[in-house]
Amino acid sequence: MVDDVTKTRSDRARSLDDWAEQVNSGDLKVVDTRALRTIAELADRRDEVDDAITAAVLAARQADRSWSEIGTMLGVSKQAAQQKYSAAVTVMTHRTTRPARRRG
Repeated sequence: MVDDVTKTRSDRARSLDDWAEQVNSGDLKVVDTRALRTIAELADRRDEVDDAITAAVLAARQADRSWSEIGTMLGVSKQAAQQKYSAAVTVMTHRTTRPARRRG
């Protein structure tokens, strides 16, 4: 059971395909899976959206926008915005502002 929980969606899809090759089609019943497919598609896009929001928050902070303003745009309190994004903004800022190493 633990293995099922730790598998990625692609691993589970592969396992389902393997199972489908072995099952007798007479044992299957037709079901509507549109809602489940929509959930999977949205979950795939969620990471992209989260990355884009983090980049936008970084840009806003670099433009001296306050956590209150950012929180308002996200529909959350300034504390919630700061709690969720401050560590990522710090890491991203450090990456983009770190001086180049001298070689020699």
